[in-house]
Amino acid sequence: MIGAADVIVYVFLFTSLYFEVFMLITFLERAPVRVRSVAPLTRYPSVAVIIPCRNEANTIAGTIESVLALDYPQEKLSVMVIDDGSTDNTYEIGKRYEIHPNVNVFTKKGGGKHTALNYGIERSNSEFIIGLDADSFVQPYALREMMRRFEEEPDIMAVTPALRVQNPKNFLEYIQRAEYSLSIFYRFLFGRLGALFVTPGPFSIYRKEVFEKIGLFRPAYNTEDMEMAMRMQKHFMRIENAPTAHVETVVPTTLRALLRQRIRWVQGFLQNGMDYRHMFFSPRHGNLGLFVLPAALISFFGALYFAGYLLVHAGILFFDKFVQIKTIGVAGLFGITHFDWFYLSSTARIFVILGLLILTATLILIGKRMANERLFSRDVAYYLAFYGFLAPLWLAKALYNTALTKESLWK
Repeated sequence: MIGAADVIVYVFLFTSLYFEVFMLITFLERAPVRVRSVAPLTRYPSVAVIIPCRNEANTIAGTIESVLALDYPQEKLSVMVIDDGSTDNTYEIGKRYEIHPNVNVFTKKGGGKHTALNYGIERSNSEFIIGLDADSFVQPYALREMMRRFEEEPDIMAVTPALRVQNPKNFLEYIQRAEYSLSIFYRFLFGRLGALFVTPGPFSIYRKEVFEKIGLFRPAYNTEDMEMAMRMQKHFMRIENAPTAHVETVVPTTLRALLRQRIRWVQGFLQNGMDYRHMFFSPRHGNLGLFVLPAALISFFGALYFAGYLLVHAGILFFDKFVQIKTIGVAGLFGITHFDWFYLSSTARIFVILGLLILTATLILIGKRMANERLFSRDVAYYLAFYGFLAPLWLAKALYNTALTKESLWK
């Protein structure tokens, strides 16, 4: 007999399977992958790239150099490096690049990333504003590809890029590379559905009028890029994605750093979600309100429940084996000396889980193709095998922090 706990697991699994099948079918029917264009833009508007930074001495030089290498008229491009109270030599490294006439470096008392972004926006007269994390590196064609989306559809108010992991070296970085490939797929499709609710820190671009109409960045629980996107959606401002605009970013290399980053992200989603709770299940906000935001919330609680379910059942299994060992000894556990297919589980749950794994791998491969990455590599296998064990760690901690209203940190 199936208990209530099993029913909830089945509902979560089938809901997840439905969501992935729906997204894949929608992609195949409505969202053909764009091909990078070599045609010039008809107009090159002025663009300000604002680089907020705090203790980024190891990466700030590469970030600035990647911006200066953009395939875009330099007289139309201004670069503003905003040092937010660094205690290393980030500011000194940035100052070296003021030999370029379009680079300006400022320093201010530490106040958080949102204050650094606002500092630059208030000092810019450019038509478009880009925020660029100081540990991210832009491909030369990225800005042109993003500006093409504004040119094609003038009602677009913001465009996000396709983020790739830069040179993964260890186990955790490979897992994140597969995760980012999956995100490339979802962000592209969410853009087509009008349902993007994050404008990522690495190289999202906004029309300047966005800030003039709805205000500057807010603290937003140190997830200002999410809050700004949700505020834009609240005001029915269109956000799109440019899958051919590739930006590489440095990702956490240790479990501790990864947990800290993901706890901040998830906690930001929960806290911003409470601030914008009126958008959940709202027909006025279309696919975002009726589908994407509810699905994100359900997946959060479903993943936590599923992880707890597996943990409890694993504990029961180990306890049963312990009792057997105490009763009949270790030798008694190996009474079956030959393999028989009869002993393999063939429940619906197993087939749904296998279906989810296959579908997830398919979506990752689509994302990798969009990112121009090698399709078959160990990152996909690492992700499928271990991500499900890692994610509950930051999901549970984020829920705990949210419940106790603990503040997350930018740096």
